[in-house]
Amino acid sequence: MASTSEVGHAKNIANLNLLNTNIAALGNIYNPTNPKLQLANLQNLYNTAFNNQESVNNLVAPYSLAVDEREIVFKPLNRELTKLRKAYKATDGVTAVQLEDFMTIVRKLKGVKKATTKTSTDSEEAQNAHSTSQMSYDQRTNTMDLLISLLQNTANYNPNEVEYQVATYQAKKALMLQKTQAVADAFIPLNNARSTRNATLYNNEDNLVDIANKAKDYLFTILDANSAQYKAISKIKFKKR
Repeated sequence: MASTSEVGHAKNIANLNLLNTNIAALGNIYNPTNPKLQLANLQNLYNTAFNNQESVNNLVAPYSLAVDEREIVFKPLNRELTKLRKAYKATDGVTAVQLEDFMTIVRKLKGVKKATTKTSTDSEEAQNAHSTSQMSYDQRTNTMDLLISLLQNTANYNPNEVEYQVATYQAKKALMLQKTQAVADAFIPLNNARSTRNATLYNNEDNLVDIANKAKDYLFTILDANSAQYKAISKIKFKKR
């Protein structure tokens, strides 16, 4: 499952393959002195970029699934905490101060902004977005500890209903930790794969976009501007993101 946000990178790679096909059709008239522009090197560059992109594509799904599974755990919290407040308020002897402490903790648990659904394909931007999101979920899990501690230390808080019991919230916290760590574990290889892909396409000294555009420059020195080959090759674009 390749993310739609990967389309721009895949287009550059596909266009290099198209350029190589056009070059191969020219035969011996394509004869640059620059070894980096020779067809064999261009083909190797395409193969490397294609494999790099395949690695990214293969790692997008596990990361997306981990994010989705984490959301499944965290999303019901707001509704559950509203019900828990009523159970806590109904506890014999709970004071106004204790209830305010409870609400302070709940506001922290509810107050995290929803992470953006747009995923950047730039490795640095993706790292920053992931770190911000990861921190927010880590903070919520830590706040769950405060809630559990408050419940444990409130005299007479011992509800019969399982959904309000301390053990239930301890289990929720454990699952929150597990799912949050799963996202972190899935993100690291994905981010590394994106960095490798971006280096090949854009950041290395002899990156795909620069080399392909130089090959086009050379092609335009040997082709007639009115020829079908020239017109076809001029439409093949390589852009840095």
